[in-house]
Amino acid sequence: MKIGPFVALALGALLFATTGLVLTAAITGGQAAPGRYAAAPAVVVTAADLAEPGHVDYAGGVPDRTFYAQLEDGPAEQIGRPWSAAAFSGYRLTAGRAPRDGEIVVPGGTPGRRVGVRTAAGTRAYTVSGATGQAEFESAVFFSDAEAARLAPRADAVILTEPPRTVPAGLRVLTGDDRALADPRARRDAAALAGLTTVMGLATAVAAFVSVFVVAATFAFSVTQRRRELALLRLAGATPAQVTRTVLGEAARTGVAAAAAGCALALLAAPALARLLAAAGAAPEWFTVAPSLAAPLVLLVAFGAGVALAIGGSGAAAVRAGRIRPIEALRDAEADERAMTPFRWAGGVAALAVAAGALALTFALPGPYGAELARYTGPALIVALALLSPPVIRPLTRVLVPGGLLVRANTLASVRRAAAVTAPVLLTVGLMSTLWGTAEAAGAAASRAERHEYAAATSVVLPKGAPGLNREVTGRLADLDALTVATTTLYAVPEAGVLYGPSPQPIPFDARAVNRADLLTLPVLAGRPADLDDSSIVVDETLGRAVGDEVRVLLADGRPVTLRVVAVTGLGGSGGGAVVTARHAGTALPAAAYVRGDLPAGLLHDLPVTVLPFAQWSAAGEAGRAQQARLALLAVGGVAVLYTGVAVANTLVMSTRRRSRELALLRAAGATPGQVLRMVAAEAALVVTIGALLAGVVTAVTSGGLWLALNRVAEGTPWSFPLAPFLAGTAACLVTALLSAVLPAAGAARSLPSACPSARP
Repeated sequence: MKIGPFVALALGALLFATTGLVLTAAITGGQAAPGRYAAAPAVVVTAADLAEPGHVDYAGGVPDRTFYAQLEDGPAEQIGRPWSAAAFSGYRLTAGRAPRDGEIVVPGGTPGRRVGVRTAAGTRAYTVSGATGQAEFESAVFFSDAEAARLAPRADAVILTEPPRTVPAGLRVLTGDDRALADPRARRDAAALAGLTTVMGLATAVAAFVSVFVVAATFAFSVTQRRRELALLRLAGATPAQVTRTVLGEAARTGVAAAAAGCALALLAAPALARLLAAAGAAPEWFTVAPSLAAPLVLLVAFGAGVALAIGGSGAAAVRAGRIRPIEALRDAEADERAMTPFRWAGGVAALAVAAGALALTFALPGPYGAELARYTGPALIVALALLSPPVIRPLTRVLVPGGLLVRANTLASVRRAAAVTAPVLLTVGLMSTLWGTAEAAGAAASRAERHEYAAATSVVLPKGAPGLNREVTGRLADLDALTVATTTLYAVPEAGVLYGPSPQPIPFDARAVNRADLLTLPVLAGRPADLDDSSIVVDETLGRAVGDEVRVLLADGRPVTLRVVAVTGLGGSGGGAVVTARHAGTALPAAAYVRGDLPAGLLHDLPVTVLPFAQWSAAGEAGRAQQARLALLAVGGVAVLYTGVAVANTLVMSTRRRSRELALLRAAGATPGQVLRMVAAEAALVVTIGALLAGVVTAVTSGGLWLALNRVAEGTPWSFPLAPFLAGTAACLVTALLSAVLPAAGAARSLPSACPSARP
């Protein structure tokens, strides 16, 4: 069993199976144990799965309401609830008594203390009447039932002492573990799992792409390295079919052992990765990879793919070696005359055509769609240049290395060996640079679009320690040129006669709820956003509506409303595809207020807000997006890039060990150990340089296509080459290549010239 192919395949199976298991766990979900209603026999909630809980109109139980209520020194996610619902959540008084009007009960509170409580209506002082223990699933402030109903007229759940026999249409009853679905954290957990599914889906796709690329190349190179051994078998009388069966049998045995090892390690690695994701806040704290029906399928796919890659990667080279005529076997084994095969030509040209097609569509499609498609140009171009690298290596070698040097002659004579190292370097540097570059370019375009849309603002008012700006803040800004913006969710209702599946569901889309649309600079195609009122809506062109059309939508809590289109905008807005008035925001508070002109001194000094100059706010937002992009990049591409780095080392160690006879002959010819090692190091540096140059071409083409697409989203978006990740990836590959080539060569370089060992089988 060859160590190099075994390591490559085992790591590839480990990478793919680990990301696949975590992805499967994120898709199948799961949930925390019931928290808020752990002591409730049954809970009635709305049946629709919407962004906000709808009003539950059900008699005969205890209504529960959840609303924004935060102590002046309380945590940002603090909520308010009626006291009558507290017992069903396991709360018990530890001091004092139940609240009356003007009073509250606070976990860990001090009875008799006067405290300020911030709500959507403003800040009001309450007296603490009692205290309860802390709960791990929420931080709640409890009001009297009457006060809670005044602050939140809609009940989002009704607690029952026993399950009902019948339930009105539009409602559903939760019992047992399903009671956890009524917890506020259930919605946050679902959103976190949806985000994790997206990230791990990308990570699994990248892992599959990288694994296929590296494993197939490593096995093919391993067979090529054994051409002298296979040539001797042909001279000994082995038929082409026997040689092919021998190689494929060895590949299958290696594939089975390596894939099994990788899948076994994935059973340990996947739960560890899940714990890391939960600790980093990328997944709910309870998230784990537990045994499930889907897990064996993921492992079976990873195992089968590994074995198939081992056989497929060896197959073409094995057939080619088996066809060598016995009389030519030894001569062919020493030469590298045919680095390109028909299959490699066909694959390279096909991948190049895919890359060219993706690039052409990038220019033809609308900006956001073209920008999304531009992301796929890089991987296709990487595959194309990796397959077509042998014809490129020769001219680049002649350009980079002066004639007469042994480094140049060795590289030109061993193009397959050079291509085997160039490919993982191209993949490492190209993948790192394109992922980094596309993420940062998209963030820069979003920031530029945001600056354009709020260009009239001179300062920005942001909530401090609160989920949004309450009416006390917006009331003081009412007499100023201030644009308040809240993000809400609307639902498009499927039209009659349009097939949306067996159970048509409303389609959610983001919208901005604003108080003054005339202060928002939008890419208008038709109509006037300034005409926006409570009976109208501004939509983007993806909705397929014209000015004057009526649109029936559901608000965030499911209430239907019919709105008239007053303007249609182009794609590329930074804050959602529709604009409505603040009346349709639901319970969402404004996330920011953009003030045009001077903000009077002291106007907001006693309120929980932060005021920033517009330029400073914009720069901070861009920096935050860049940081998020880098974190996402590390999650998606970091492990894959490390794996390709291992592939660089693996390939060079394999090739250098096979060159012991060649290096010993150099010593016999009079070369010193230092000269031999410098030659090996120079060859490694040359192939890394060639791989980096090809990666630079991939990055430049991908960045250029993305830049052209993003300029249709946000005009003036600058083009930039991701130089830092490009140089970092190149440097990492160079160090890895030098160590992997020089260290194995050191023993051969120190050998006595008379040794001149024959080639090892």
